[in-house]
Amino acid sequence: APGNPLLQHLIPKTEHTMGGGGDSLQRLTASQNLMLGTASGVMTKCCNYPLLAWKNASQQGLPISFNPTVVYRGLFMACLNLGGTTAVQFWTTGFFQKVLAGDKKVTGTQQIGAAFLGGVTSGIPCSVWELTMIQQQRFGGTIIGAPAKIVKENGPLVLTRGTLMTMGRESLYTMAMLGVTPVMQRELIERFKMDPSVGLAVGALSGAFFSATITHPMDTIKTCMQGDVEQKKYTNIRGTGTKLVQEYGYAGLFKGLGWRICLIATTFFLVNKFKENLAPVMFPDKDEKKN
Repeated sequence: APGNPLLQHLIPKTEHTMGGGGDSLQRLTASQNLMLGTASGVMTKCCNYPLLAWKNASQQGLPISFNPTVVYRGLFMACLNLGGTTAVQFWTTGFFQKVLAGDKKVTGTQQIGAAFLGGVTSGIPCSVWELTMIQQQRFGGTIIGAPAKIVKENGPLVLTRGTLMTMGRESLYTMAMLGVTPVMQRELIERFKMDPSVGLAVGALSGAFFSATITHPMDTIKTCMQGDVEQKKYTNIRGTGTKLVQEYGYAGLFKGLGWRICLIATTFFLVNKFKENLAPVMFPDKDEKKN
């Protein structure tokens, strides 16, 4: 109804309001950034999880399944992964924005730099969560039983498998998600008078193409390493990359790229959209438009 104040909060905002550009994170406290990131991440993953399962299967050379009982293996772990990783990204990016900009307005360069640093940090816990999820996708098991099994069989250091590749991937991924997308949105709205929703979509697709293409070899190597913790086929980073090139050519490093572009594009759009709509509802006192 037109008079419902909650519905008014859900109307997409411009870049000058709480829900627009990435500098909105700077106006939230650390705990508020954490709550917003968690909510946005979990809601996003519930929408596009099948794309992630199909990407991982393609990269490892496994058959694509459309059986829901197979496709949705590891969904809870995936929600914890993206929810937790996004929360860390939002928290650390907001922290680095404040470090770089202080009390001044955040510039585009500072946004991207803060997002890059936030991504590097988030890659550490993200790697452990993705290792658990990939093991569940391949072999089933519970959220506790899957990691416990591989630790028992391979030792605790197995939990660090793929960490460096995850940190590299997440740094560029987060830079695009929380840095490039909001900056492009502002430019499109201010220079071309584009609708905020359209500007967000264009920014998300551009960021997805950049992030997916540049980081996909790292993602493929990481996925193959984490799917083969016994190292029967894929050993270390160099060995895994060499094996993929020998077996498939350099195209092997880009297996599953189509699924990943779709996955990242939807994630870019949904996380930003959920953030845009949830922030003024969860924290109305931080809405710049009201101040």
